[in-house]
Amino acid sequence: MKKVGVVLSGCGVYDGSEIHETVLTLLALSRQGADVICFAPDKT
Repeated sequence: MKKVGVVLSGCGVYDGSEIHETVLTLLALSRQGADVICFAPDKT
């Protein structure tokens, strides 16, 4: 099982991770058997 890191940044269509794209990306990786870990920057 491959480990995959997904970096999520911001929120919304115009300034960051769009929810539909994020969910579909995670779903596709999961279906391929990847062990997915989500990360997000912690700076303002």
